[in-house]
Amino acid sequence: MQLLGLKAKDLWSGKFAELKSKLEELEIQKCMHIEQHKWTALKEIPRVEALIFGAWNSLPECYSEGKKLAYGVLTIFGSIYSCDQAFSSMNIIKSKVRSQLTNKNLESCLKFKTASY
Repeated sequence: MQLLGLKAKDLWSGKFAELKSKLEELEIQKCMHIEQHKWTALKEIPRVEALIFGAWNSLPECYSEGKKLAYGVLTIFGSIYSCDQAFSSMNIIKSKVRSQLTNKNLESCLKFKTASY
């Protein structure tokens, strides 16, 4: 019931439209840094998770049940996400072209790549 009331208010459209804009801007920044090979600048970009949780945290307390539901949905896939991200990164780093990459070097590349997220 709280979510229905929230959706009807300008609070919903304002908060989450702003969040959508911020997330889109972050992706543009990441792409620009990657394109320009500014790897250390990637570490300075705020984490997506922090922005999403920040948007939900900024809702008034009268929407506490909706917030609990959102937190549950947002955190349910946490461990699968990091595992999936690691395999995705590994496949990008160690491709057919770079098949001679040793496990030690691959591990170093993965540590750098995941640290930038």
